[in-house]
Amino acid sequence: MLVEGRAINISRNQLLADIKRILKRYNLRAFKKYSQNFVIDPKLIAWHIQYSDLNEGDRVVEIGAGLGTLTKYLAEKAEKVYAIEFDSKLIQVLQEELASYNNIEIILGDILKLNSEIFEGTKIISNPPYKISSPLTFKIIQSAYILSVLTYQKEFAERMVAVPGTKKYGRITVGVQYYAKVEYLKPIPKSFFYPMPKVDSALIRLTPIKPPFELDDENDFFDFVRHLFSFRNKSVKRAVSLYLKHHEFTGIPEEKIKQMELTNQRIFRLSLQQFYELYQIIRGLKGI
Repeated sequence: MLVEGRAINISRNQLLADIKRILKRYNLRAFKKYSQNFVIDPKLIAWHIQYSDLNEGDRVVEIGAGLGTLTKYLAEKAEKVYAIEFDSKLIQVLQEELASYNNIEIILGDILKLNSEIFEGTKIISNPPYKISSPLTFKIIQSAYILSVLTYQKEFAERMVAVPGTKKYGRITVGVQYYAKVEYLKPIPKSFFYPMPKVDSALIRLTPIKPPFELDDENDFFDFVRHLFSFRNKSVKRAVSLYLKHHEFTGIPEEKIKQMELTNQRIFRLSLQQFYELYQIIRGLKGI
């Protein structure tokens, strides 16, 4: 198969046969609790390589290496691949199936517990477990990575690229877009995986950006955003009132909110910049 200049010399049937052979050889089965769904369509592997612009000088982190299906193709293009796998039963598989590659380092561990330094100066390319999508994404975008090309559950991917005023727009959107340029690259049918998951997926590219504004306390700002989104359909005036009541502050800076022309605006229609401006008003009320 040739996808926009990137050759993946294996068919879908061969990939599926390889997966079944490995599972049978090691007496394994995919575990739902680990979100284990293995790639069986070479187009997805080709897209990973294409959209990450992978070359021989790159160091790559793969999260959830599984049976090594994607890993071997990454190793053929990159200088070094750090293949991270949470399931100890798959480590032997990776060690034996990838034994001919001398540029792959297999790491047993939970990516959420590993030091973020592992991402420094790397391209992060993988099909990670969907159940860790949110914490993994924020760990990546707050690190010194080069770029990230990952598959996500389609609904989560749509939330990442949503715009103000839409149903999918929320705190995830605001948080991710503060740190990164987010690109929706390709829809991925559930038939691209074995066993077939219940939902479709999407390929997303994240690239670091300089945040649009500097925050003295990022945790406090995003806690503010999270709290306001719990009142997403309420007016700014009402949501701020509830926020201040929760934090035991009295009075609402109505005039300043009116100056922003946000009084009757709904929370889910606020842009990232408007959340920041509103946050600054609240900080002033707190005397910060």
